[in-house]
Amino acid sequence: MATESIDKISYRIDEAVKASGLGRSFLYEKMAEGALRSVKVGGRRLILRRDLLAFIDGGSSVKEPAPQTSPVAHEAKVASGQRGSWAQLELPLRGQK
Repeated sequence: MATESIDKISYRIDEAVKASGLGRSFLYEKMAEGALRSVKVGGRRLILRRDLLAFIDGGSSVKEPAPQTSPVAHEAKVASGQRGSWAQLELPLRGQK
């Protein structure tokens, strides 16, 4: 029986770290800056293979982040004051309480 190799089209963060040789924190920083696109599918954050390759090939040039919701849905949330899953988590700096 021959085993066929299927190329992945997306990577979980830990897989992107292994595939790229870049650090986990570095990838998260670049995603937060918008320099590395990622998508959320269910509860899982994925980096598309083409986006990872483009990031590595193009350095850290800023690209437009992948849309999380439609602009209409986002506008409705903003107008109604609702905070969606797009809100950024703020953590204290190390050593501060």
